[in-house]
Amino acid sequence: MTNYKTIIFLILSIVIFSCNSEVKQKSKLVEQKNNETSDTEPTYELEEKVKYRDTIQINYLKNKKLLNILTLLPESTMDSWEWSKKDRERTVEFIEKNNFIIDSTQMYNNIKYIKPNTIGIQVVDGFWTLSIYEFNENDYFVVTNDIVGDGNDIQTFNFKNGKLTPTKMVNWFSEFDNKLLLNKSTDCIELLEENQLTYNYNFNDKNIILISSWLLNESENKNCLIGNSIKYELNKEKRTFDIADIYWKKDKSE
Repeated sequence: MTNYKTIIFLILSIVIFSCNSEVKQKSKLVEQKNNETSDTEPTYELEEKVKYRDTIQINYLKNKKLLNILTLLPESTMDSWEWSKKDRERTVEFIEKNNFIIDSTQMYNNIKYIKPNTIGIQVVDGFWTLSIYEFNENDYFVVTNDIVGDGNDIQTFNFKNGKLTPTKMVNWFSEFDNKLLLNKSTDCIELLEENQLTYNYNFNDKNIILISSWLLNESENKNCLIGNSIKYELNKEKRTFDIADIYWKKDKSE
């Protein structure tokens, strides 16, 4: 009888031990799974947040004048997007301290290039540029171009002795397209009027401004026009932009 009780006791002990082991093992698996989840989820979120990040090196002293003017521009110069004066000031302050910025908004506001005389920014619906032309040390011609699907929104200013004053584009490049005319017939004048939205403006060079039509071409329009492009050169003494050349631009990359 004693042996029988002993056997029963041993069997019960084995069953209880097995159950406890199984419970502990399941508990460890659950805990391990929870730990894995807590470890991986924040990492995934972090990866999503920094999926795009680009460090853009900007020498503050080298680009100081341009960056200073950037903070003074009215918000009307960037109507197709939004970059408040306060945010621009913060950006420039950061660049002044660090000589770089970290861009994490590839599709919204991405600096494509910056030189002492010009900056180009990729924005949501197009491209935006700010360029400056130096007449003398404290006197600059300033031009912004907000390039969107329906054309160019160009605004010009004079920056003299630290003060930014609006001017009119027409005062600088009055009826530039009429300078392209070879034949001043009604048909040719109407041709220019119909192509007002086909002009590209290049303000990248510190001494040159190029204006050209991507649609007008020599083969179709040579009876009306001298060319489809006009080149202006900075005249520091006269504080003007003088016509340096009118020609047919065959390639968009020219």
